[in-house]
Amino acid sequence: MDKVDIAEKIKTSFCNLVAIKNRKKTLEVITGYSTINNKFISVFIYRSNEGKYIVTDFGWFDQNYYDTPYYDESEDILVKIKNTYIYTYDIKNTSDKEGNIYYYKSTFNIEQIPTLVYDLSNFLLGIINSYCVQFKDEKEEKERETFRKEADLFLKINYEGRVKMRKPLDDFKNIKFNAIIYKGMELNLVSYVTGSTTTYFENDLRKSIVNFEISERSLSKKDIKNKISIINDQSEGYNANKSESLINLLSEKLTEQPILWSEKERILKILN
Repeated sequence: MDKVDIAEKIKTSFCNLVAIKNRKKTLEVITGYSTINNKFISVFIYRSNEGKYIVTDFGWFDQNYYDTPYYDESEDILVKIKNTYIYTYDIKNTSDKEGNIYYYKSTFNIEQIPTLVYDLSNFLLGIINSYCVQFKDEKEEKERETFRKEADLFLKINYEGRVKMRKPLDDFKNIKFNAIIYKGMELNLVSYVTGSTTTYFENDLRKSIVNFEISERSLSKKDIKNKISIINDQSEGYNANKSESLINLLSEKLTEQPILWSEKERILKILN
């Protein structure tokens, strides 16, 4: 297995929001995805005897390496959520002699490895975060839904007939932007960042960073004119000083500096 080549492909796709450790016959990819209990997602890559590249969690979720709490009253809904993520990301699983469950994806094509890392990481992030909360975090849900509606309405009023909400790129169905604004053949990608706490807010920042980074690999790249992020500076989770490094990293992925919600009219000058 060409570890150097694989490492470079992953770093190219995920920028510096990733660290890679060489573990004998395996590569550990420490992603930039942070769970709401402040654990970074790791996935592992190795080559099987049949020549397949395997991207797996090595049983970390099942063995609770991520320190997820257990809420007995939420078990039924958590199983449904996990099954939904398994279906969405086409995740496979197997078990070892001790009964530990390993989640994985596989491919013979080395070029597909970054996509598999993205899928498995998002799968793990989704189910780990689900296990970390007592349903429901009403404050966060209200915060997110309120801001989404306000931002959606603002864009719909100003770009009527040209904007589509929660739209994926054609070749990356798992990556959805809050909005895509069209101008002829040009695409203008828009993400929202908000959160009722700093943790939720920074998770939104990380998601936006990765999504804009992945968009660089899209077949639609030549048509992407602008990459814009609208930051809810009125949310309780907004702290420019505390989140400075992530905000700066997001800025590197954008064609314009992040737009604060209190200055939302700026977007009208950019996308006229």
